[in-house]
Amino acid sequence: MTFVLLRGLMRDRRHWYGFAQRLAAAGVRVITPDLPGNGTLAEINSPLSISAYADYVWAQIDEVLSEGATREVLEPVCLVGLSMGGMLALEMAKNKPNRVLQVVLINSSAANLSPWYRRFQLGSLVKSAWGTGRRWLNGELPGVSLIEATVIQLTSECRGDDFKLIQDWSHYRQQGHTSLFNGLRQLVACASFDAPVIDYLPVNVPVNVIVANRDRLAHPSCGQALAHFYQTQVIYLDDCGHDASLDKPEPLLRLLLGMVR
Repeated sequence: MTFVLLRGLMRDRRHWYGFAQRLAAAGVRVITPDLPGNGTLAEINSPLSISAYADYVWAQIDEVLSEGATREVLEPVCLVGLSMGGMLALEMAKNKPNRVLQVVLINSSAANLSPWYRRFQLGSLVKSAWGTGRRWLNGELPGVSLIEATVIQLTSECRGDDFKLIQDWSHYRQQGHTSLFNGLRQLVACASFDAPVIDYLPVNVPVNVIVANRDRLAHPSCGQALAHFYQTQVIYLDDCGHDASLDKPEPLLRLLLGMVR
């Protein structure tokens, strides 16, 4: 079994922050591709549509699967997408359904199912930026990135004040990060994404929807709308923010393994 973990807007494989290793320790293969414009692909211009990201991701998947492969047909994978990564997972399953065992959407959304102010709760961003900015100016967050501290405050229910986490992600940012240009292009791609109609996905590609009940970035109703659209049940993570792999790694791990075993 191979899990492909897809991160979201302006994030890369480093931001799984140990979750991929937890999953691999459970005895499954884990692939963590970067999206164009992020991480190892930071120098590439981010596409303006979600569908255009798929080829870059499939190329990284195939590179891993082809290592030591004894047959021409590569094994199908389970696509796990967080936020923007969930949008990409749906597009990948639509385009190559024979390559996908199932899709798992975590705190994702779609323009044809939810209004923009639910998909991106601007008020929560302003509140997080204001509170974090005051702490940063007061010297409570020395030597770290204000941007990363704000992102963690916004996307994590449990670890918003975890200084070690903020330090680590600030270090990631110093090493390399998504440019403003590419970040804006990714926002455009997300804003225009429509969930593909169910008829495009064969019945043997299940869509599972996981929703954090305290997501301050994408309102939980966005995930509920996706579940209704794909005629599946919502799986809730309690006391959890948008970045579910940070807040609830063990419950999320059990959910993913339970879906394939």
